[in-house]
Amino acid sequence: MSVAAIYTEQQEWAANRGIAFDTRGYVPNLDLNLMRPLSPATFAAFANGDGGELVERGDKPAKMRALHSSSALAANIFDFWTDCADATPLMNALALPSCPTAALFESKLSTGLDSHANLDVCLPLANGIMAGLESKFTEWLRGKATQAGKAFRPPYLAQGRSRWEEVGLPRAQALAEALQAGREAFRHIGAPQLLKHALALARQYESRWVLRYVYFDWPGPHGERHRDEIRRFHELVGDELKFKAISYQAIFGELCSASRPEHQPYLAYLGGRYFRQPMG
Repeated sequence: MSVAAIYTEQQEWAANRGIAFDTRGYVPNLDLNLMRPLSPATFAAFANGDGGELVERGDKPAKMRALHSSSALAANIFDFWTDCADATPLMNALALPSCPTAALFESKLSTGLDSHANLDVCLPLANGIMAGLESKFTEWLRGKATQAGKAFRPPYLAQGRSRWEEVGLPRAQALAEALQAGREAFRHIGAPQLLKHALALARQYESRWVLRYVYFDWPGPHGERHRDEIRRFHELVGDELKFKAISYQAIFGELCSASRPEHQPYLAYLGGRYFRQPMG
């Protein structure tokens, strides 16, 4: 199975570097799982995030200590840019309309209900636009079909309210209703989650936002179905949500093509750890 193959790759990477890990793939301390220690702001963001990424629970290690951690992947890719004077390579890699000025992890944005949308990364851009990122490592490979009546909690689609349409997203409203009714379903891409992110971004930033879905691609039938779902989601709401899906492999390739001498240790770490698997 592809998930197991990714786990194995990560464990081989650790073993080749003399990094110990337990039978579940967790390293003894967080810094061993990172290219560099988290910046203070990023550490605080994860510590205060709803995901409990840094919480040690008895014999259950912090989630972010897992070699297969999606949060560790995102941190290894994006935290590097928190203290870079010029993030133009990242702007190009994510097809953004302006240069990022910061990287904000575990961002909580109001949906107008009693809960928040939790975006993995938000990138404020120099032109005032906010880029919201949803990041996936192995999660999409497991797949979980959207079930009729369970895509959203009742308040999102309460009678008389069209929450997405109220913020100028009628196509997102139609898709949300179709997902809830069972007329549309996605197994590998978390369409309800992305729609909630869009709702929160639109409420807070009106029209000055974009949405990115960044994912670790993998060959084979699961990858093909995932990419098909991405295309279908884009056809339904992509233009309205200013949505683009970009694989981490493509991001890495773009960063390498615009590399600078000071980026070499960062790119060497990413290449050795995550991007050895040929795609096809």
